[in-house]
Amino acid sequence: MEARRSFLTRLVAAGAALIGAGVAGLAAAVAVPRRREAARRWRAAASMFDLPPTGPLVATLTERHADGWHETRKQTVVFLDREGDGYRALSATCTHLGCRVAWHAAEGHFKCPCHGGVFSRDGQVVSGPPPEGLHRLPVRVNPDTAELEVEL
Repeated sequence: MEARRSFLTRLVAAGAALIGAGVAGLAAAVAVPRRREAARRWRAAASMFDLPPTGPLVATLTERHADGWHETRKQTVVFLDREGDGYRALSATCTHLGCRVAWHAAEGHFKCPCHGGVFSRDGQVVSGPPPEGLHRLPVRVNPDTAELEVEL
């Protein structure tokens, strides 16, 4: 009789554990949102007629991110420039530590204020600690508006 009670106690405990695990799994599935890949979208940056002939144009692109009730805005700074018959867009973020680079027209290059990294007009490393050049971003001309659009 004692063995039977012991067996039933273990059976009920195992059943309760299974039910608890199922409820915990459901709660986790509901409480933790699924991680989605960020959708890349084309963003209007500037008119192609606004580009100066002597150097790149700085454009600040603002993206709105909504996560439930929480909304944030992320700003991305890019340099738009002519490249042959086309255009190029370079990230303004230094590849060394993430500081924002600036265009120095007198010297004809980009310079990072943090550790002195220097980049050529096409984004290649000239000197300093950056491990690689400025990141290129896809850019296109919208045929309807003549605006340069950058894919973020």
